[in-house]
Amino acid sequence: NDAFSFEELKKWEERNNKLLPENIDFNYFVELKIDGLAIKLVYENGLLKIGSTRGDGYLGEDVTQNIKTIEAIPLSLLPIEEIRENLKKEGLGNKIVDNFKNSYPFKIEVRGEVFINKENFTKLNEERKKNNQPLFANPRNAASGSLRQLDPKITAERKLDSFVYDLVTNLGQQTHEEEHLILKCLGFKTNPHTKKCKNLEEVLEFKEYWEKNRDKLDFEIDGVVVQINENDIFEKLGIVGKAPRGAIAFKFSPKQATTII
Repeated sequence: NDAFSFEELKKWEERNNKLLPENIDFNYFVELKIDGLAIKLVYENGLLKIGSTRGDGYLGEDVTQNIKTIEAIPLSLLPIEEIRENLKKEGLGNKIVDNFKNSYPFKIEVRGEVFINKENFTKLNEERKKNNQPLFANPRNAASGSLRQLDPKITAERKLDSFVYDLVTNLGQQTHEEEHLILKCLGFKTNPHTKKCKNLEEVLEFKEYWEKNRDKLDFEIDGVVVQINENDIFEKLGIVGKAPRGAIAFKFSPKQATTII
């Protein structure tokens, strides 16, 4: 679900607190909300097996061949020894490291976002203008249309990018912050602009900073995603429809512009 003001964010916290035991302690993990298309990736024995759109949260489109053309998405996970070393360097416990003792876990499922950066979006629309084709209204539409092409060569030409942010498979992670670390250790590209926050005031500070500095990024964002960091508490809160209670999108104010009618 979305929140458009700090008051709405506080109401979200209040609703969650009513469902949790009194005085329970937890943190928030905040990351940028990329304006792109959500995807799901499945790796079997370390190799990319399925790439699909998230669809309605249960059923999406199989876009594996197109996903394979995106340089940021690995066709295979890093070598096992390298993964083990990476996990140890990040200070992740033996329970997580031992998943990669002699072989990869049979199946690892992750979720992320496919997007097109600002420079490639501009170039794409310039090319379409030359060819008298309709222009894409925004980078999200461009990413979505590019990933759904019937010809993977067209997808490859669009130079899409990707960040992975969610580890679905249980590898012993206890927090969302650990998921980001594990994903990076496996060889995925993750968004470097994240923060663990003790309270909503720190969340607001992070959101306001990026609302002012969003133009410094080479990709579009439309807010930040706020999630309860502790996975057991996140799971305890459950889901309403397809929206988890433990996460919310804290959206930026809409951009304003002047036009002549």
